Amino acid sequence: KKPSFPSPEHLDGFYSGLDVNRYRIVKKYAEQHWNNFYSIKVSDLISTYLLSLSSAHAAKFIVSNSLAKIDENVVYQKLLSGSFSKNRLVTNYSTLLHNLLDHSTELNVTDKEADDFIRILTLIRKFTRDFKEELEDISRGLYVSTYQACGNSIRKTGSVQNNYDKANFDPACVFHLPETINRIIKMIRKVTKNKAYIVIDAIRNPYEAKFFKDRYAAFHLVSINAPDEHRSKYMQQLHKFSPDQIDNIEKIESGKSEGDYVKFTTQNVKKCIEISDIHLFNPKNEFDNNNILKAQIVWYVALMQHPGLIPPSSMERVMQVAYTMKMNSGCISRQVGAVVTDKNNSIKSVGWNDVAKGQVPCSMRSLNGVIEEFDPLTYSNYERNNQKFRSRANEQLIKIREINAKNQVFDGHNLSYCFKDIHNSLDKKGNQVHTRALHAEENAFLQLTKYGSSGIEGGKLYTTASPCELCAKKAYQLGMSEIVYIDPYPGIAKEHIINIGDNVPELVQFRGAVGKAYHRLYEQILPIKDEIGHMMAL
Repeated sequence: KKPSFPSPEHLDGFYSGLDVNRYRIVKKYAEQHWNNFYSIKVSDLISTYLLSLSSAHAAKFIVSNSLAKIDENVVYQKLLSGSFSKNRLVTNYSTLLHNLLDHSTELNVTDKEADDFIRILTLIRKFTRDFKEELEDISRGLYVSTYQACGNSIRKTGSVQNNYDKANFDPACVFHLPETINRIIKMIRKVTKNKAYIVIDAIRNPYEAKFFKDRYAAFHLVSINAPDEHRSKYMQQLHKFSPDQIDNIEKIESGKSEGDYVKFTTQNVKKCIEISDIHLFNPKNEFDNNNILKAQIVWYVALMQHPGLIPPSSMERVMQVAYTMKMNSGCISRQVGAVVTDKNNSIKSVGWNDVAKGQVPCSMRSLNGVIEEFDPLTYSNYERNNQKFRSRANEQLIKIREINAKNQVFDGHNLSYCFKDIHNSLDKKGNQVHTRALHAEENAFLQLTKYGSSGIEGGKLYTTASPCELCAKKAYQLGMSEIVYIDPYPGIAKEHIINIGDNVPELVQFRGAVGKAYHRLYEQILPIKDEIGHMMAL
């Protein structure tokens, strides 16, 4: 069924100016060229892994990863009497499901088997829906905790295992889940004779996203963002989560879990947002009103089908400059770019997080350099003479050389180090003041002062991250009317610094394409004039 797309009049002024014209063009194109998508839900695939367990092992896994105290026997009886034991998947299709998850062999299927599997996916989806209801009947939030733990176990061990957190980490298993998705994609393409529109719902681990970015030129990672207050209200009213449960979900998805290798095996939604190609805005103040989201989806699907159909919006154009600027950063922790414009989006200055002009960026310094070279232009007096610092830096260098003697993984690499990390490890504090670099927003503001400016009050700040408390204060003092950001606001900058006083800047989470996707979507394959000429000659 072809979806219906809202007219500009039904978008509550979401698009204005020339963006209204842009939307009308993409809407018209999509209405004539729309193709339905195959939907692959990651939760459905996790169900497939779960179904490979016995009822007893599954019950133990569910209970051991529950945030609430529940009776294992209650769960076991529910598994025996419910959809876990009474579905056709295990009885009729166990061999095919086993082959899907067994990556040691090629998944060679006939056209008919591939076609049958597409229909099996609908049975898996029905099981997931029914199983979710059964878990939620036992304890609110049990479905989320179970499936999050399943994902962590699969990324660590390649399967759903009890006590997976104590198991040895297998690096190859980081991509086990996306490889399973990829096997399904191949079956879909076999059925459709290679051409297919596929959406994966949803990727929450950045390494899984990179798996697909590296394999498919037409892959776009899309983040869908909602205001915090809308998202919390939606989760409380529709999913019946308590505020504590919401906080716990966000903590798990933040990528801040502790332990060895957790950055490879756990969810990190914030990092996924950071590396997304397309950012969509999804207000949830009216739960059943999806017009704004639909409008953005049609915008970018039309551009995927026909790159260069329209030019980018002014917000995308400026953020793309900020995105380009971050590549100049010599910070080895994270690269951030920023742009300051006037109220009409005319660029006045740019910045990126880096050391002050005349100093050597961290990416161009090294542990062996600070220990052995004593270059006063590259390493500070503190780094060259403080014995505690030098001892800790030398410990790192010795450890790296010991590792490299075994497997040569560092051969040819510049052994950069983070001054802040070493210094903070000495005084046991997480002090952010000891960074060598200026923040990107700070740098952009200082360019205005350094090279002269007619004033920027009422202007806009664009940043590929989001301003910290210190940069938020500077933006407020400069009279920024709008702050456009990509990453969700960390810390208390939003609540404590921005949203107070009588000159509060508007906070706008970026929406649009950025990075490589900006060029893939907006660069014309043929000039439109030539394209029309060719079509007229047909």
